Amino acid sequence: MPFSEVDLEKFRIPLVEITRATKNFSSETLIGDGGFGLVYRGQLSNRWRNQLVAIKRLDPQGYQGTNEFHNEVKLVSSFNHPNIIPFVGYCDDANEKIIVCKYATNRSLEYHLQDPDRRRRLTWEQRLKICLGAATGVKYLHSGLGEHSRVIHRDLKSANILLDENMEAKICDFGLSRLSPRNQQDTLVRTRPSGTRFYMDPVYNERGRLSKESDIYSFGVVMFEVSSGMMAYKERPLEDTNELFLIDIVRSYYDDHGLVDGLDKLKDPTIKDRTDMRSFHKFNEIAHECINMDIKKRPTMDRIIKAIEEALNFQVSLFV
Repeated sequence: MPFSEVDLEKFRIPLVEITRATKNFSSETLIGDGGFGLVYRGQLSNRWRNQLVAIKRLDPQGYQGTNEFHNEVKLVSSFNHPNIIPFVGYCDDANEKIIVCKYATNRSLEYHLQDPDRRRRLTWEQRLKICLGAATGVKYLHSGLGEHSRVIHRDLKSANILLDENMEAKICDFGLSRLSPRNQQDTLVRTRPSGTRFYMDPVYNERGRLSKESDIYSFGVVMFEVSSGMMAYKERPLEDTNELFLIDIVRSYYDDHGLVDGLDKLKDPTIKDRTDMRSFHKFNEIAHECINMDIKKRPTMDRIIKAIEEALNFQVSLFV
């Protein structure tokens, strides 16, 4: 449905319903926080089919202001894709800015990767399927919204890839997203570049020109988190050098040695003996292309999807 045709009124949820579902924004229903505000878990009443939901209450002092709020509501109410978190409704009563989406039972990809025990339970095959689902969701944003429009997420990261009861990936958090014409290569951002530091495309950060390739870069960072078990924002020692962040380590291993095999040193030890190396190399090869400093050399989402599918086929064949 074109964005201009969305009837937002039908998505409006009264504040009294929100406060009831969150027990008046009680700490016992709080499940997350960020620069935007707080996220609560709650169950809506029968009028809203008793849905279990995540309720994002924006902080008036946070980075996501009124414009970003209305932008997110307009965008997410138009989406219809299995790899995008389903939008339930919103509330702007009494100066509140609240967005309600379906609750993702298995939290976020970040939640599983950052904890050693949870990460150990996440097999290589599961990781590939999660990345494949997320990539399919990004492709929808870039090319599935009609002949003339695309959405650039601007804040792709493992925390914004949610997982449902079947561990199916659902992209969320569109407060920073931009709608742009599909026939336009990039969009001039007149405010300072936005996003999360360790996932943000450095080319976009330096030049202020936003393109779909900025999302490609961020997705590549997530892919390396998945294969290494390291979080992009946590430093780690590199042999005899100072501690470095994930992408700096990737560039050191790959660029200095000129071979994808150099990235074998970054393989998550929790999946060490359960991984087909052809699969691992195929995955890292396309991830490395994603973070190329020349945006023209970054792959399309179609190429990324194809590469992950090939990596998945290699992995599945290992156990046939």
